[in-house]
Parts: sequence; C-alpha cells; structure tokens
Amino acid sequence: MLADAVTAFDPTADDVRRDPYPSYHWLLRHDPVHRGAHHVWYVSRFGDVRAVLGDERFARTGIRQFWTDLVGPGLLSRIVGDIILFQDEPDHGRLRGVVGPAFSPSALRRLEPVIAATVEDLLRPARARGTMDVVAELAYPLALRAVLGLLGLPDSDEDAVGRWSRAVGRTLDRGATAEDMLEGHAAIADFADYVEQALAARRDDGEDLLALMLAAHRRGLMSRNEIVSTVVTFIFTGHETVASQVGNGLLSLLSHPEQLDLLRWSPQLVAPAVEECLRYDPAVQSNTRQLTADVELHGRLLGRHDVVVVLAGAANRDPQRYDRPDEFDIRRDPIPSMSFGAGMRYCLGSYLARLQLRTALSALAGLPDLRLATAPEELTYQPRTMFRGLTRLPVAFTPGD
Repeated sequence: MLADAVTAFDPTADDVRRDPYPSYHWLLRHDPVHRGAHHVWYVSRFGDVRAVLGDERFARTGIRQFWTDLVGPGLLSRIVGDIILFQDEPDHGRLRGVVGPAFSPSALRRLEPVIAATVEDLLRPARARGTMDVVAELAYPLALRAVLGLLGLPDSDEDAVGRWSRAVGRTLDRGATAEDMLEGHAAIADFADYVEQALAARRDDGEDLLALMLAAHRRGLMSRNEIVSTVVTFIFTGHETVASQVGNGLLSLLSHPEQLDLLRWSPQLVAPAVEECLRYDPAVQSNTRQLTADVELHGRLLGRHDVVVVLAGAANRDPQRYDRPDEFDIRRDPIPSMSFGAGMRYCLGSYLARLQLRTALSALAGLPDLRLATAPEELTYQPRTMFRGLTRLPVAFTPGD
C-alpha cells in the first residue's frame, strides 16, 4: 500500500478505505502535494489544507457540476445543484446567513435535554441485555433525532427519513455504484415530497430551522428548491457524520483500553476526549475543490480546472502541528483539528456534533466492563471516500438496570 501511495494514492482502494493512515503518514512526510489516481491532486499537510479551504481559487462550482452530471438529469440533479456545500460566493454566504442563527450555541441549548434523554432512552434496552450494536442502536438514531429536532420535524419520521437520506447520500461519493444512483433517484422523489408537505403544514414563526428557512423564503432570500436541498443536506450530513464519529470515537477508546479507563475514572476529560477522537479518526476525511486558476504549491504547478482533494484525516496527523500525531491520547492539550473544516466553511453543526459526542461517549464509557464483541479484523467500513464510518460496532458489557 505504501508503494502504491508513492505513485498514485487512491482513496477508493480497499486497503485505503479500511485504514488510510499509513498512506497519510507517507504523504505527509514525502509528498504533501501528491498527484494521485485519476490525476487528482491530494493535499495533506495541515497548513496547506487550511490555506486551500480559504482560497477562492479552489472553488466548489466545478465540483457541483461534476456531481450534477454524474447523477444525471432529473430531480436529484436539481436538488444536488442547490446544496449549500456546493456553492461559492455570493450564494454560499447568502444561504449560510439564513441558516446560521439556528446553529448558535444559545439556539441549540434547547436540544441539550432532548439529546441527554435520547441517549438514555436508546441505551435502556441494551443495558438490560449487556450487548448492542452501537452504530445501529445508538449512533444513527441519536444523530437522526437530533437533526430532526433542529429542523422541527417529528421523531416518528426517523425511519423513512433516514432511509431516504442514506440513499441520496450514497450518490455523493466517488465510490457510488450504478445501483446507488438508481436508489438515490428513487429516494429523492419521496424525500422532496416529504419536505414539501412539511413546509405546507408549517408557519414561519417558530424557533426551528425549518421555520427560519420558510420565513427567509417569504422574504425572497431563499428559493423553495434551496430549502428542500438544504433540508436534504443537513439531514444527511448531520446524521451521517455524527453517527460515524460516535462509532469511530468509541472504537478508538476500545482500541486503547488505558484511555477508556482514564475517561471512565476522570469524566471531566470528556471534552478533550471528544477533540482527540475527532482528530485521531475523523468521520469527514476529505473535501474536494476545483481550481479556477493555475496555482503553485510546494513547487508543484496545479493547473486551472484540476481537481484538488484536501485530506482532513491526514492534516489531523501532521507532525508539523501535532506532537506524537499517530498516538491516541485524550489528555492531549486540544489543538483545533481540521475535522470541521476552516474559515467561512467551518461546519455550522460543530456545536451540535460535539454535544452529541460528549453525551454519547460519556454514557458508553460508563457501561461496566465495556469491550468489543468481535475480532477487530471483522469490522468493516462503509464503501465511501469522503466519509469514514463503521458498518457496525458490536460491544458487550455487564448488564444492569
């Protein structure tokens, strides 16, 4: 794998999907601006990743066109075309300005008791058994209920919404198959109809995100299609990334039992533990841009129209930024990682994500004799390149009330 990384790093390769960090280790030290598979540039060092994300020459418009062409004509393409993540200025700033107030800490505090109660509710049947699949039984339902609460949509819709969201989300990855595309096209019709019905039944005087966007629409600040696209985006990214991060974070703790014991006996370490989990094995591994002009970076000429992928997962292991970057240590003095992006594209949902991670990891760490209930080599990851998450995470512990 390391030999392959020298010549053409490919995030779709099976061994890289399972464990990209040996390849990142090599890239960081030997080829930080790397021309990889399919003539894509991969940027790995922390400072370079941050610079790329803040440079308007590394744009999203071409990437939006790539995905809309890839999914083909129809409703899915129109929805993808208005996704906030694919917008450049001024549209990105306009949309972010509309939805931003819903993500402020003061606005999100209303969800804190809901998230705490949700974790307890989801753990209750598992506590009686002494076993659970953390991904299916805790991570996904917790993250989905949180984002539905943010939007002002009922928990009772979580099964259908989660199914549509995952089907649409699979189309937005380089690893998408023809079957993924067919399922995504089928799901978006039901998903969009659901959002339209929710909008028709809503008023614009509530505190939730849906009400905020509906009020903006009536003021001419946001189109109806942009609302549907934004709902689809926030549901997918909001629950997929947090659910994957819960699994990745817990696996990091289980793989370092001395760190799990430290968190168990020192619960005040939960905040730095969350930051270390985000740094060590982030759910969001990369972000893609396309150049609008020639750029020179570390002696390499990146040409106009070239595709550039910034590797957040590699940047978080950069030895120029972190001491002992490949070690997992929850006592590490937290240095902000690249897991939530940077600059004007810093993740709006970072506060909500951290809140869920703190609540979930605290509760899980408190389960007595918590341990992995399968051999580590039996664990598998979802077939994606941008996001990294386990398909399942079976654990066992001493049952109780």
